[in-house]
Amino acid sequence: MIKAIIFDLGGVIVDLKFVLRRIFRIFNVRNKSKFWQEMNHEMIPLCRGDINEKQFWKNVAKKYNMDHKKIPHDLLSKDFHKLIRLNKELLKLINKLKKRYKVAVISNIIENHSKVNERIGLYKPFDHVVLSYKVKMTKDSSQIFKLAVKKLRVKPKECIFIDDVKKFVKIARLLGMKSILFKNNKLLNTDLNKILN
Repeated sequence: MIKAIIFDLGGVIVDLKFVLRRIFRIFNVRNKSKFWQEMNHEMIPLCRGDINEKQFWKNVAKKYNMDHKKIPHDLLSKDFHKLIRLNKELLKLINKLKKRYKVAVISNIIENHSKVNERIGLYKPFDHVVLSYKVKMTKDSSQIFKLAVKKLRVKPKECIFIDDVKKFVKIARLLGMKSILFKNNKLLNTDLNKILN
């Protein structure tokens, strides 16, 4: 029986379209989906707090054979509060789900972005919020999922995890969670109904 539903933030609850558009332009990205999946992998040390944003962009520039001086070192942080949009339809669904299930967040996130989320009250609906930069763990390892499960006082098989990154969905699934790869609200509703009904 499902007792908890765990959500990712960026790319699921937080629409990063305008943030990414700026990045795609600089990197002249053709395959946006592939680039986003790769970026999530590259961001792991940044989201754990092992490196700063300047070092992160140096690493990314190297990977894509670019001169790092052409990339603003605050490309992820600058105007983040102005560029993000919230998935209001999904937030309504979360408030509905909250009546029957525990709801939580697991996010690979940098402190700067988290402060913006906090300021706009994004964490308020959730029973627990597990943020990578605070716990020094990221979703490329099962440890962060185990921590969330412990906080929620449930078993992995009693959880649904929702993320837009294939690799993270797979890791949650290997731990025994029901996992959904987020593509859009409509498909998410269909996938959730299949599991919950």
